[in-house]
Amino acid sequence: MAEDLSFPDTNYYEPGMNVTVNSQNNMLNRGMDPKPLVMDYCMPQCHYWRAKLERCEAKLETIIKTSPTKTCLYPMRDWVTCVEACTQPKVHNALRGTERDYGRIL
Repeated sequence: MAEDLSFPDTNYYEPGMNVTVNSQNNMLNRGMDPKPLVMDYCMPQCHYWRAKLERCEAKLETIIKTSPTKTCLYPMRDWVTCVEACTQPKVHNALRGTERDYGRIL
């Protein structure tokens, strides 16, 4: 188990984590926000950062009694950043108006 929690060398995400945009386009056409659905898909992909946050929270339970100012802010920020880095491009690229070919314009 300790080998699975080492810092990833090349890719932070699990292989095969592609989300199809067809479901996002349908949700966008109906005026719904697809971000919660994509976030639910992306959260398990950031298992390294989630495990790091859980280890911090477990240690914090014992430390908080003696030092109440300690927090797990940075591991939480790292996990949220990982989830957002996975989610945001998938949602943004499904929006209308992002399909322009900037290579042709420049």
